[in-house]
Amino acid sequence: MKNLSTKFNSLFLILFITLFSLTSCSKKCVECGDCPSEVSLDQSELCESDFDNKSEYDQAVSVIEAFGCDCK
Repeated sequence: MKNLSTKFNSLFLILFITLFSLTSCSKKCVECGDCPSEVSLDQSELCESDFDNKSEYDQAVSVIEAFGCDCK
């Protein structure tokens, strides 16, 4: 009985780690920084999930980079 419980706990742990890693990998984010001294960012991390669509996300990153910041 103890062996079955150990297998169940191991299976549950593997499943949890797999689901967590899949969720965190699907979140596309960039960190923007290294801006010129006259540029100040309110938010340095932009995530695709914060926008309505990928086009808006790409435009926001492009605007920040146009001001001379580096987004990675």
